[in-house]
Amino acid sequence: MKENFKYGNVLYVDGLKHNLLSVSQMCDQGTEVIFRSNGCSVRDLDTGETVNKGRRTPNNLYIFEEGQQHCYLSKDDEHWLWHRRLGNLSFSQIRKACKYQAVRGLPDIKIPDNVICKSCQFGKQTRTNFPEKEGSASRPLELVHTDVCGPFRTRSPQGEEYFILFIDDFSRMVWLGLMKHKDEAFEKFKSFKALAENESDHKIKCLRSDRGGEFTSNEFFNFCEEHGIREFSTARTPQQSGVVERMNIMVQQMARAMLDESGTPTTFWGEAAFAAVVILNKTNV
Repeated sequence: MKENFKYGNVLYVDGLKHNLLSVSQMCDQGTEVIFRSNGCSVRDLDTGETVNKGRRTPNNLYIFEEGQQHCYLSKDDEHWLWHRRLGNLSFSQIRKACKYQAVRGLPDIKIPDNVICKSCQFGKQTRTNFPEKEGSASRPLELVHTDVCGPFRTRSPQGEEYFILFIDDFSRMVWLGLMKHKDEAFEKFKSFKALAENESDHKIKCLRSDRGGEFTSNEFFNFCEEHGIREFSTARTPQQSGVVERMNIMVQQMARAMLDESGTPTTFWGEAAFAAVVILNKTNV
């Protein structure tokens, strides 16, 4: 008789006091189970060899006692589970959130030895990083960065093809708006301006953007000139808008990683981008 016999397609129930075997599953694996008044046996149909034997207990249960019994449990490590829950956020950022208790209920997550994540590799590939920005704002809304990203290959369920970001340089809080067309940027900015100034009790002093047509339209330009908040970066120099350029990349990477991880259709990129912004704002410590 074989010393070790492996059973496939088994279910593990944590806390169950007995390991239960399904007779039908065993028969589907090319064996037959023979029950007698004092015991049972399992025979391989191909070789005719008896691979396991069991006895009958006073409680009318048939128990296998021959050979060593092993149960293997496949379980995700907690740190990888929280990595996915937080939109594939980097482990260094998760450690900061743990340190400052930025997320309620977040356990003390350790950085694993192997931090390579397939979905992160797929969603966060980049060529080179922009250099660090020198200097920063001294109070909220003193400097706001903005940029438009798109068009995306797949439209959202509401027909949007673009998103626009507004980033406060002081707090690095991010606001995102979805757009069907680039010319909606002015309306999105007015909505952001009213919301941010009302919540922070500060006025926007400077709005920094590239020279895209959505920001140089007459109505947008005249509005900013009227409020004295316009600042353009040098043409074809994205390094001067590094804050918003990097945030654009980060939001897209997190959205792609979350969609790939969950198997969600790419048409929901807008919802994934919103979720990424919420996570980034919540873990911004």
